[in-house]
Amino acid sequence: MPSTVSEAVATVRTSSISGLVDHLLSEPAIDPRLASALHAVQEAIAEPVADGPFLSVLLRTQGRRLEPIKDALLCLAGQTSQDFEVIVIDHDSDPVGAAAVRKIIASQPASFGGRIRILEVKGGNRARPLNAGIHAATGRYIAVFDDDDLLFGNWVAEFERVAETSSGRLLRGVVAVQNVAPEKWPQAQEGFRTISWPKAAYPREFDQLAHFEVNYSPFMSWAFPRSLFVTYGLEFDEDLTVCEDWDMILRGSTMCGVDDVNALTAIYRRWEGGASSYTDHSKDSWAWSEARVWEKLDGSTLVLPSGSVTDVRWLLAGRGARNELNALVHSPAWRLARPLRGFVRAVRYGRALAGKARRRVRW
Repeated sequence: MPSTVSEAVATVRTSSISGLVDHLLSEPAIDPRLASALHAVQEAIAEPVADGPFLSVLLRTQGRRLEPIKDALLCLAGQTSQDFEVIVIDHDSDPVGAAAVRKIIASQPASFGGRIRILEVKGGNRARPLNAGIHAATGRYIAVFDDDDLLFGNWVAEFERVAETSSGRLLRGVVAVQNVAPEKWPQAQEGFRTISWPKAAYPREFDQLAHFEVNYSPFMSWAFPRSLFVTYGLEFDEDLTVCEDWDMILRGSTMCGVDDVNALTAIYRRWEGGASSYTDHSKDSWAWSEARVWEKLDGSTLVLPSGSVTDVRWLLAGRGARNELNALVHSPAWRLARPLRGFVRAVRYGRALAGKARRRVRW
């Protein structure tokens, strides 16, 4: 633990953009006009002091899975830290589903239910309710938790712990995955059952370059600083049919940087059977959304975290080795040596058979 206030301040990790500005200002020969402008940028991007709670939790629902949303609210009610608000975003629920969701919320204890608000959002893709939620949020950080996933009791507390030494950076926890399937419960009630043990299938530490290729971080593993939206003005891309989470993760992480929580905090439920984002959207829809995310990122200027040059060099070296191997496999010498390689494999196979025969004789 830091022994003085100055040491505590020194341990705070700032956003990537703030770090870039600090680096430019450290140049001794910087133009005074540029230095003055950068100092103004520093003031503008300083993390705002939030009057509200530590965390705003955006809980998306369409009123289709009522038993899972009961679990979701129970997970929130059981958090060891209660410094958060809940914004339930009802997106295109039918009247029956919307009424059922409101009944479930009304049944919550007053100490918890008093911190729950409901937003109704009509139309649009998966990003529209998220944008409505971030405009309504009052917390210092914003997290998204869909109505069919699970949280451990440390979810909020672990974000709080890392936020103490993180200013304006994204926070990322560790999430397990578990397969579930819908089934009928007694009295024809729509229920579900788990069909696998939870498995920590996602990397413990955030890898920026790996995330350029594919999303290794379920939505509820993230807490986004509110400054990402109110200061930098980012919004979720409402043109995307899917991948709205991956898009924001990539844009936010390259602008602000990421701090790892290094604790298991949630379970992502992967549905087998029934409706999900994988069944509601076609392969073409997924391919188009992924291509749009890459295109937007490719057209932007990126700030990469420390150590990225080493990682890029390693990737380039690996690509060079693969190119050399590919050239060797397709070379005339490799083709001419094919009979010899066949002979060597035959000899090895014969030796292996002879060894097995000798072992049988000994027995």
